[in-house]
Amino acid sequence: AESGFKGIMIGALAGGLAPGGPYVSLPIVAGLLKSGASVGTMVAFLTGWSLWAFNRLPMEIGILGWQFTLIRFAAILVFPPIAGLIAQLLFGNVKI
Repeated sequence: AESGFKGIMIGALAGGLAPGGPYVSLPIVAGLLKSGASVGTMVAFLTGWSLWAFNRLPMEIGILGWQFTLIRFAAILVFPPIAGLIAQLLFGNVKI
């Protein structure tokens, strides 16, 4: 919880790299929250998992092309950290 913006960025990157669907990611987040991870970091994790999904990029490039994939990724690049910052600002003192 004391990691601040660095923790939010690590959470977003970890979420983007996390394989699997919600049956994998949601229990991970629940466990980390119970272990003391901040709300902002976990919101960044889930947002990165749903928006970035690096493991999905090869399939997306193959089906939609690299130009569209690059445009989509550039358009959503800032959202996971911003979502984490907003959650931390609004709900950082909420104990879960």
